[in-house]
Amino acid sequence: MKVSTAAVIFAFGCASRTTTVQSAPFGLTIPQQRWIQIRGGEDATLDESPVTTEETIVVEEEKPIDVDSLIFGATKPGDGSEEDPDGIPGRFLNMAKGNREKAKAAFDQHLKWREEHSVDDLLKRPQPKFDLCKKIFPVYIPGRDQQNNVVVVQRVGLIDIDYGKENGISGDDLLMYYIFMIEYCWNILDTDPFAVMTTVMDLEGVRLKTIRDGQIRNFLKKFVGTMSHNYPNRSHKTLIINAPNWINMAYNLVKPLLRSSTKEKIQILNGGHDQDEILISILGADHVPKELLKDPTSVETNDNASSASEHVMSEVEQDMRKLVLASLEKHGESMLQIM
Repeated sequence: MKVSTAAVIFAFGCASRTTTVQSAPFGLTIPQQRWIQIRGGEDATLDESPVTTEETIVVEEEKPIDVDSLIFGATKPGDGSEEDPDGIPGRFLNMAKGNREKAKAAFDQHLKWREEHSVDDLLKRPQPKFDLCKKIFPVYIPGRDQQNNVVVVQRVGLIDIDYGKENGISGDDLLMYYIFMIEYCWNILDTDPFAVMTTVMDLEGVRLKTIRDGQIRNFLKKFVGTMSHNYPNRSHKTLIINAPNWINMAYNLVKPLLRSSTKEKIQILNGGHDQDEILISILGADHVPKELLKDPTSVETNDNASSASEHVMSEVEQDMRKLVLASLEKHGESMLQIM
């Protein structure tokens, strides 16, 4: 039986003999592109003289992922903590609306949380349950929205708690899996200390009985509380799509856990053509996942999905999984298989 919820409101020219290095922080995969041209038929030779884009192919060389460098603390350059007398990042001060005592208490609690769960080196540690957690709690990063904010999609209606139990995956495992993705977002994908994200929560398939389940309710509260307390001022917009008519009941469950600034950024949509238009306008026709649209034919994409409902991994997701695999290999571990 699929439990459809635990997150009901849970809480991206022409060149010659030059090498173009796309910046990737902290020793992660850095594609190095060298433009070359092949001339001739059977006697083809390599000509590295300047060519036009129509005549070129790209050879990408990847540097090994330096897993050991993936250690990140609660503060980073440019977040305001260096100038602050108490070392408090600007996001926590903004969250507390300038109340220094409140901001300091919240940040101190955040530091304790990071230490308790070893969050600083989370990206470095092997994640053998990564694929299983992704199957149980389908969350992905399709790219960025029209304003260049990272986009995170949560397919809440596809959460399969029973499958998780069968494979020894707990609610804490799912929570840490999500935290891994968030740490990846803010330490590798977008290192701006004040960057924000657009979240899409898809409630397609969520049933009323879901929020009546005590285990789900407790997990939901823990999820929302963890995100709200430890990643304040990181939300640009939250779109809750395919919301059933009784959604207000679920929303009222977690509403007290949300900051007022967060509540102002939530938009609840009930499906249909209007929902498609809003998704396309915010995420962009080139980046909106077709499986989220009621009418997938309304946009053209270059993905290789066999059906409109099938998700195609974005480059961001592929890079993140490469990181997971590199860490597993370094520690002599393997990814747990999906049965």
